[in-house]
Amino acid sequence: MGRPLKIKESATVDVGFNNPAGGQYYGVVGGDTDLSVYAHPVVKIRVKITGQSEADGYIIRQKGATKYLVSDGTNTGVCVLANLADGNLTDATMTVTVTDSGSSEFRLKRFTNRWGLDFSNVRYLLNFFEVAASVTKSGGEAATFSGGTATVELVQVDNPNLYG
Repeated sequence: MGRPLKIKESATVDVGFNNPAGGQYYGVVGGDTDLSVYAHPVVKIRVKITGQSEADGYIIRQKGATKYLVSDGTNTGVCVLANLADGNLTDATMTVTVTDSGSSEFRLKRFTNRWGLDFSNVRYLLNFFEVAASVTKSGGEAATFSGGTATVELVQVDNPNLYG
């Protein structure tokens, strides 16, 4: 589905992606939420590390397509992505929440540095800064075609600086 998630290791190094249309970059980055700044945020997750309480957390490293080494700030463990509501996570599960152009929130089943798949297997372009019903996509197969142009929906991934 794409390249693995990049992990931000410094507050002063930009590991984002260039947006060809200008403005903020497409794609998302994992890492400690303490390193997140408004211009270069990181993915905010909800985790329930085995034997611990559910909490906000962050991604330390991607271990598989749906498996991540995560931390809640105190504890570290391996969790898998789940389609569960906040407050209802089970041991070793986590969620990543995104918002679409209709202001609907949903969870990701799988994601990489630029692309996400929801639990209905719909593919989205990920970013931290905006949503759009469609953006032009070059190459490969398209999610939809509009007048012969391949497009895909751009969704906003939850991050610690979303409303900052």
